[in-house]
Amino acid sequence: MANRSRWEDVKSKRGEPSAETRAGIEQDLALGQLIYELRVAAGLSQRELAERMGTTQPVISRLEEGGGVRNRIDTLARLATALGRHLVLSFPAEMPDQLEDAVRVA
Repeated sequence: MANRSRWEDVKSKRGEPSAETRAGIEQDLALGQLIYELRVAAGLSQRELAERMGTTQPVISRLEEGGGVRNRIDTLARLATALGRHLVLSFPAEMPDQLEDAVRVA
């Protein structure tokens, strides 16, 4: 679980963020953790995943660290393809209790 301590690092550098900012950071970190876990489960190094996506290893590292900038849908779609997965965006009226291989963002 490579990214769990990142929140403490962010807080110490920026001070206490607003609740909205904190929620966004936590979502970015949760997505980064999911990307890391999916990559490891696929048996890929960051470099191998980057090659499959047509990008560089530092880009994968940034994604796994929570991005720093909101992840773009096209980047996440290329990531899903490189991992042999599907990217599903949904706007349900109610949030399911359990989501497998997913991050809640709203």
